[in-house]
Amino acid sequence: MTSILLRGGRVIDPANGRDELADVLLDNGRIVAHEKAATETTVIDAVGKWIAPGLIDPHVHLRDPGFPEKETVLSGLRAAAAGGFTAVAAMANTFPVNDSPEITRYMLDRSAAAHSARLVPVSAVTRSLGGTELVDFEAMVAAGARLFSDDGIPIDDPELLARAMVEVNRLGLVISLHEEDRELSAEAPVNAGEVSRRLGVTGYPVAAESRRIRRDLNIAKASDAPVHIAHLSCAESVRLVREARSGATRVTCEVTPHHFALDETAFLRWGPNAKMNPPLRNRADVKAIREAIRDGIIDMIATDHAPHDPSSKQLAHLVGCFAGPQGMGPLSHREAAFLSRSANGVVGLETAVGLAFGLFHDGVLSATRMIEMMSLNPARLLRLDAGTLSPGAVADVTVLDPSLEWSVDPRRFLSRSRNTPFMGMSLTGKAMLTIVGGEIVYDSRGSSGR
Repeated sequence: MTSILLRGGRVIDPANGRDELADVLLDNGRIVAHEKAATETTVIDAVGKWIAPGLIDPHVHLRDPGFPEKETVLSGLRAAAAGGFTAVAAMANTFPVNDSPEITRYMLDRSAAAHSARLVPVSAVTRSLGGTELVDFEAMVAAGARLFSDDGIPIDDPELLARAMVEVNRLGLVISLHEEDRELSAEAPVNAGEVSRRLGVTGYPVAAESRRIRRDLNIAKASDAPVHIAHLSCAESVRLVREARSGATRVTCEVTPHHFALDETAFLRWGPNAKMNPPLRNRADVKAIREAIRDGIIDMIATDHAPHDPSSKQLAHLVGCFAGPQGMGPLSHREAAFLSRSANGVVGLETAVGLAFGLFHDGVLSATRMIEMMSLNPARLLRLDAGTLSPGAVADVTVLDPSLEWSVDPRRFLSRSRNTPFMGMSLTGKAMLTIVGGEIVYDSRGSSGR
């Protein structure tokens, strides 16, 4: 294995308190001291670039097994590498559901064959995501699971959730919760507010998220177990997390780029390609989310990468319904029905870094805090030996160009899906190199595989 010397970059390593201009040497799959450079060393000019521990996404949907028209392990991991991620946590809502060691091993075998970003399996909490019977937690951990979640479906039974928290905590891991009171959300396609009124459809209130968060934080505190809250979307949820921490509840949380970069009005332009759960919220909620990122209340950025084909999004039935706020009126009963049936979610692996750099350029995030949110903190959540550039650490490294200007073109995505509300958006900042185990798996200069 040829060693790689990353020369003259800005080394940002929050785990060690480093933010300095330096070289980083990778040899035999590890970070090594500079003086140990091998004879055959590939030198890469990193002047003007950031050298960071590999970015980690704690929340993606790879749709494999079950939905190859949307994504496969191969396409998803290649999209991850192109976005600068060296590892991603793949949620369990596949078909079959990842609730057995056999499915976990299938995913890991596919990821090994991909020779790209690493796959971190997320096990279901309940069998078939049914909310009634717990999985065999010990067997799933032995197979490779590093997080538990029924993401996409809330766990309604509080006693079952409390038991799951205790058992998962005993194994040293965490449950990630999709927080939704389905009686309140009622499968509504958009936030309850300006856009739902204009379209004449039922709205999804913020209380559907915040009330369930309040309940589950109380369960976690009573169980003396840590808990992770997925995709926070509103000001009230931020307040609840802040208060829980002051009361010594062990809680971490994440936010998606679409929830800090867009508000509900984006739906008027992009329609189903801006439909997700939880939905885009109002401007005040977006402001609160960005302030919580700045203040350290939100621990990490997660894409919730959710690829869907045009048929799942019902695009053929909704062509022309969404082109911007001008002149938008109520949808017909037929259009509203198709919108209700359209799948939730947007792709995010290949746009997340550019959108996160938007926070940096706007002064919301420092460079160190950005890397902490996208590498160190996800590594800690997933209990990975990663998120650092310490000598001896695995050589998972992302090299970022903070000043590269580019435009989002879904036709160039490596993901199999194109469902994004960011098409045509101009961004500044992008991944230049993604290195996994000391090998380049993505190179923005044209090579994307080893």
